[in-house]
Amino acid sequence: MLPPLTVACAAAALAAASLLAGDTAVLRAIAAATALTACAGALLARAWDRSAGRRVGELLQARTRDEWRAEERIAEVETDLEEYREIRARLEKKLRGKRSELARLRTEHADLLRRYATAESERARALEARRKLQVEGAAAQQPLALTTGVSPVGPAAYLKAAQALRDLPRNAARQQAQRTVEVARRRDAAAVTDEPQGRHASGAAAAPADPPVREHHLVPAAAAVLPYGQRGASASAAAHRAIGGFDFFGTQSPKALESAVSPAPDHETHAEHGEREQREAHGEHGQAPEAGQAPADHEVIDLTAHDETEQLDVTELRAQV
Repeated sequence: MLPPLTVACAAAALAAASLLAGDTAVLRAIAAATALTACAGALLARAWDRSAGRRVGELLQARTRDEWRAEERIAEVETDLEEYREIRARLEKKLRGKRSELARLRTEHADLLRRYATAESERARALEARRKLQVEGAAAQQPLALTTGVSPVGPAAYLKAAQALRDLPRNAARQQAQRTVEVARRRDAAAVTDEPQGRHASGAAAAPADPPVREHHLVPAAAAVLPYGQRGASASAAAHRAIGGFDFFGTQSPKALESAVSPAPDHETHAEHGEREQREAHGEHGQAPEAGQAPADHEVIDLTAHDETEQLDVTELRAQV
């Protein structure tokens, strides 16, 4: 404020001096001073104008800068808003999925509870029915409870069944050999009893009226399975060991050995075999040998027709085990 007041006061003083002074030289000096004062005022006004313009420019730049910053901030906020909207949409979608899954789980839980309740009720009914049956049949089941028991079928039972299936052919061969030995013994006893003369007549006893009943001996199923050839050989050896050193029906001859190797027919039933044995036994008892006629040693009796071994295909049974 000092420069403008100084210029104004100087201009006012010079104007008053020009009015009071009467000398020309003084007036000229006052006019020159007034002109200098006017120039100084003009310079000051120009400086003020320039400073004011610069200030206005700075303000405009600041305003523009603030506007840009505001626009950038608005754009950033709008971008964040879009991202937040997308995140909200994803979260809402996930929330709907969780709610639907929760509803499904609740439904499944309710179904499981209903099934469990149904199973428990059925189990209770079954236990009640079993209890009633036990109460009703307590008197009948008491003797059987001491001898019988229920045991679950385990792997050991399946192993035993498989071993029994593997031993089935060998057991059948042994049983057939035993049956053959029994038939030979009965025939030999009948022949010795019906023979009137000979070296066996003194020690022979009376023949029984009816043929003895064949006994079936069960062979344990824990033995190893033998091949067919070894099976026949073992059966023949067992028969010879059971009979003794005497060759009753000529099994030591080559023809008998060949007939023993030949396979036995399997079309004959057990009933037909039993009827034929009875007819042969009655025929031997009814016919008496002629006097002085001895049984031929070279006669071969083929017993392969009496083989009742049932050929089983154990491959499928083993595959099922």
